[in-house]
Amino acid sequence: MKYALLLGLFVLQFTGYSQSHAETSNSEKANDKMLLTIFLKHDQSLTLNEVEEIRMDQGFYENLPPEGVSVVNWFVVMGLGQVAILELPASKLSAVNLEIERTAWKAFTTEMYATYNLYPIIEHKLKNKAKVVLDSKPSSEKANDKLLLTIFLKHDQSMNLNEIEKIKTDQGFYENLPPEGTSVVNWFVVMGLGQVVVLELPASKLSAVNLAIERTAWKAFTTEIYPTYNLYPIIENKLKNKSKVNY
Repeated sequence: MKYALLLGLFVLQFTGYSQSHAETSNSEKANDKMLLTIFLKHDQSLTLNEVEEIRMDQGFYENLPPEGVSVVNWFVVMGLGQVAILELPASKLSAVNLEIERTAWKAFTTEMYATYNLYPIIEHKLKNKAKVVLDSKPSSEKANDKLLLTIFLKHDQSMNLNEIEKIKTDQGFYENLPPEGTSVVNWFVVMGLGQVVVLELPASKLSAVNLAIERTAWKAFTTEIYPTYNLYPIIENKLKNKSKVNY
């Protein structure tokens, strides 16, 4: 009888532990979200009025982003198009893809990349750790007007990661980028593309950023630099889903 009671307590404890462990795992999964970078590339065979008419007809603002999905950033990257970064549960991935196909195609050509936040991983390596969160005002209304710059650091797969890291270290990448007086807005890995850095800077620092890229990033990456502005405050009133998160 004694052994039966002990066995019963053991089974109950084990079952309770298993349920608790399963609940913890499920809870972690439920809160686990991913980032997705969406390139909405301009088609210059259409005028802006035609693009806007297509978007309105297709329900672009009503359906993108879908409910349960939040905007991290939504930029115009001048010379490229719009770049939207969304935060979403993995279960919403198909919903986002469907809404892009239904509401953005014809108005834009699109590319999508799984993304993660690199800044917390490299922050300790950077000499200049300045980071800003963009406010909700259009940049034209800011008293101290600064510009945004999107920098694509594209991976060169002819080198391995150790070789790339050695080049960056030898060239002073982390000590000189971003230069003093400039701040990181976001620093992401866009998987399948490379790293994408958005900086905020006074126009007077533009040459310093370009020089730092040429001196410290070339050879490790191929680079592209685009003037950028924050589109979210301009289109927020059009979006049905106005959910936004900061990184």
